Amino acid sequence: MNVPRFASEALEVGFNRGHRIEQEVQRELLAEPGYHFASLVIRRLDNGVCLQGVLEATDDAPDVSSIAQRVSGVAQVLNHLLVTPRRDVPRKG
Repeated sequence: MNVPRFASEALEVGFNRGHRIEQEVQRELLAEPGYHFASLVIRRLDNGVCLQGVLEATDDAPDVSSIAQRVSGVAQVLNHLLVTPRRDVPRKG
């Protein structure tokens, strides 16, 4: 295990870990077929994440919080998403 030599290195390690968690939560949410995000912002909290944005979801889509909690390090989810029913746009032609 690498131990940081300077305080700035310790901060960088913590920042990168938090950023990794945000990216993994985003990857999990965007991969969910029942979801379409018009906007999505994920912020790291002490033991979880805060979700903000606009989500279009089908009625049978799984709970957003449970999906975010699949990511290691996410115990708590503050869900501040505006959720609207998903509207499928008819194909042209």
